[in-house]
Amino acid sequence: MNLDLAALPLPSLYDGTAVRRRHHVDGWDLNNGALRRFQRAAESLRSDRPIPSVDTIASAARELTRQFGRARRAPGIALRRRCLRALEGMADERAWGLDGDLRARIASIAAYAAGTEHLIPLEMPVVGGLDDALLVELAWPSLRFELDDYLSFRRLRIEEAARRGAHAHEIGYDRGQWLQARFAELAAIARARAHAREAYAGPATPCLFRVH
Repeated sequence: MNLDLAALPLPSLYDGTAVRRRHHVDGWDLNNGALRRFQRAAESLRSDRPIPSVDTIASAARELTRQFGRARRAPGIALRRRCLRALEGMADERAWGLDGDLRARIASIAAYAAGTEHLIPLEMPVVGGLDDALLVELAWPSLRFELDDYLSFRRLRIEEAARRGAHAHEIGYDRGQWLQARFAELAAIARARAHAREAYAGPATPCLFRVH
């Protein structure tokens, strides 16, 4: 599962050099009843990044529409919504034992995304769901490495279940077992790489000629 947000970046949301005072997206006024709800969700994430203003959100939406006007949804938004589904799965996975603070951040985004009031309507072409994507973007630095580890956990649990001839959720696999398996996997990779370097170097060739 490729969840690299850097591969599909959103337009810059943190450039405050230009003040355009935009607040409409395809005729939709962002100064609506959902604005405070969006801001509260963003504040709850306690991100080091500033919460984007209405102006920067409107400008980002216009840029996405310019780039992907023929798409049902901008790829960067679709990717972040996919990330949210993966994050929710991680938060619900009892065997993973996610830290409570991280679980609360995910719950805040999920609650906003599941609500009926949205800063930008989900059904809007191209940019629908941009507000959900922005919340994922704000929280991503605190969640991305945990999610990477969780996806590794799921992969190794499936492999272990296949060895036992069982379903992944039937084997009682937890974070501690994943850590042991992950360390063993990394050690095996290191050994394979060392062996490959030795094979590439080849045996030492004896000197056949000597110049005096």
